[in-house]
Amino acid sequence: MAKLSDLGEKSVISRLLEIFDPDGLRSMGDDCAILDRGDDYLLVTTDMIYEKTHIPKGSAPGDVGWYAAAINLSDIAAMGGTPLGMLFAFGLPRDTDPEWLDSLVSGIQECCSQHNAPVIGGDTKENDSVTISGTAIGTVRKSQMLRRSGARPGDIVAMTGRLGRGVLWDRDRGNTRFLLRIEPRVKEGLHLASSGAVTSCIDMSDGLSTSLHHLARSGKVGFEVDLDRIPMMDGLDRKGKLKALHSGGDYELLFTVNPKKIADIPGSAGNTPITHIGRVTEKGVTMTVDGKTECLADEGYEHFGKGWS
Repeated sequence: MAKLSDLGEKSVISRLLEIFDPDGLRSMGDDCAILDRGDDYLLVTTDMIYEKTHIPKGSAPGDVGWYAAAINLSDIAAMGGTPLGMLFAFGLPRDTDPEWLDSLVSGIQECCSQHNAPVIGGDTKENDSVTISGTAIGTVRKSQMLRRSGARPGDIVAMTGRLGRGVLWDRDRGNTRFLLRIEPRVKEGLHLASSGAVTSCIDMSDGLSTSLHHLARSGKVGFEVDLDRIPMMDGLDRKGKLKALHSGGDYELLFTVNPKKIADIPGSAGNTPITHIGRVTEKGVTMTVDGKTECLADEGYEHFGKGWS
């Protein structure tokens, strides 16, 4: 009998899409679900974290709460949306310290308050391991919404921030606060959406390589990026930089820009740097390394047993 571990997360998602959206009419392949409200769209997204796979031992509950909120708000950011509110469902062991829960909720509240996304409800159940599921709701003007599809050959590939957060933490096994306190690029997403220059966008929750392949499939195009142009965290050697291409946890925005409108995308959005790292091609996902072009495989993390592919 086949198991989910024989398939991997991507195949599981494909099976679910075939059931829930066989004709592709519900646009379920984006970072958020989209509901038509006339002049704008309502954006809805959900993401879940589980103790074994997402919460390193020794993590402060406030940082865990921040992370649970931030990863959902990152999806709203990827579509150029304005957050409206959030809901949370908690699965908690019965011996959980109430003060731990208080700190967890404080971290959630801190992140949500920073992005004007009040917590508006949720649910709590007993569970063997800590499991937190968040749902973020946002809105975006129809004319400004960013999607995974839309890139065209000749477009410029760009990204916010830097890669390598997870690689640095995994190497040093240091402060979990550094790993979990990711910053959802909500303001940056709004800036990109209002520019009218961005043709596609995704948040890099599962790594640059996986994100490029997502955009390639959605837009039916290819990508070529240059390793030396990709901004990385300080302290990474060559091996670390190559690993960072596939490591998740950075939650930066990866997007494409119409070259005729590139002047409308400055070198930064607020205090966040924006870097041009490549271009959109007809097909294939490749990377230039030391002047040579090679295939960039989709090697991001997959749940259900495959891990790092």
